[in-house]
Amino acid sequence: MFAGAFSYLGGLATFAQVLFALPMALDLLGPPSFLLLSLLFTLHHFGYSTLRLLLKNTVFAPLITVLSFLSPLISGLCVLLTFYYYLSPPENSRFGHVLVNVLPYLYASVLRWVSPLFTLIEGVSTLLVIQITGRIGKGWTADDDKEEGFEWRGLVGLVFSSLVYSGALWLLVYAFPDHAFPAFLLGVALATTVFLSVTGFTLRRTNVIETAFVLLYVAYSAWLSGVESAMEPRQFGTGWLSHDWAVPKSVSAPSVNALAHYAIGSALDSIWAVAGALPPHLLLSLIYRVVVLHFAARIVPMIRRGWEDGSDASPNFWDGRSLGEEPTNMRITTIVLSYRRAILIAVYTHLLLLDAGSQTWWRWVNIALFLAVWSLELLLDPDDDAESVKPWKTD
Repeated sequence: MFAGAFSYLGGLATFAQVLFALPMALDLLGPPSFLLLSLLFTLHHFGYSTLRLLLKNTVFAPLITVLSFLSPLISGLCVLLTFYYYLSPPENSRFGHVLVNVLPYLYASVLRWVSPLFTLIEGVSTLLVIQITGRIGKGWTADDDKEEGFEWRGLVGLVFSSLVYSGALWLLVYAFPDHAFPAFLLGVALATTVFLSVTGFTLRRTNVIETAFVLLYVAYSAWLSGVESAMEPRQFGTGWLSHDWAVPKSVSAPSVNALAHYAIGSALDSIWAVAGALPPHLLLSLIYRVVVLHFAARIVPMIRRGWEDGSDASPNFWDGRSLGEEPTNMRITTIVLSYRRAILIAVYTHLLLLDAGSQTWWRWVNIALFLAVWSLELLLDPDDDAESVKPWKTD
């Protein structure tokens, strides 16, 4: 219990530090320091997650609680280290040169090359959130108290779904592609969505809330693809890693202490400046992707509890088993959940520096993967649907 509370509070504090510190570094210190700070955050959480997996339910497991409690302090030290290397760039230190001048740019290169993977992860996470939303809505309307024959919850669900449908259709009309090939891809995506929706209704594997959000996400992805295609595409190396771009900014602060006070006082201004510098669709994409990945990371433990129904193990991380003793499916989710903070930091960093003009076609690949995974879910045994709704209603 206390371990979970410490982990939650430490994660909340660390999330707040990342949320404010990265835009602050990007606006005040420039892209090189921003990349260095993001890299330090990522390495910290990657190392913490690795130790957490290795020490899971061993005699050394209490060390994880201590590290979780110290995590915000370590993140603060990462910020101070970034300030130090900004004020005193390494000259003769080989380690400092590698840390400041080599690793951040390799990190940026990796983020750029794996950016399509982030788009696909967004689609899968969105489908997971949509399915849970639909099942919660189905359970909520099923609990409707019939008073004089009027089921008000069902009516509210239908009205809400109709509004989502209307918004999705308006977005489709507004963002309909001007060119033939994107228009053809959108037609295929819409026909597939309608076919899968009808199939899901026939098999009683879906509901109007779920299908409405599926159509809305398809429309949202198509709209983003069109907006991003209008941006000037850049070749690798001329965007993030150009010499004109990667120049530290000049801040009149003689010491780390003075720079820290200056940064704390202008943190909100920095976030506002970064948000104002981003195009509106990139800002929306940043907020949406971070939020949907966060909710997906919260939902996966609920799925684990469903898998562990009927077992003697407690449905949490400290379940009395080491990583090697878990079933394969649970082992995979344990690993993914353990590294979710490092993944979120990488996604957040990537979106702040997103070269969106090169991502437009990956949006269509994401739509295809999104609908393919949904079709597989619809073809599962329909007899399991009634039982699968109960955990979402109780949780």
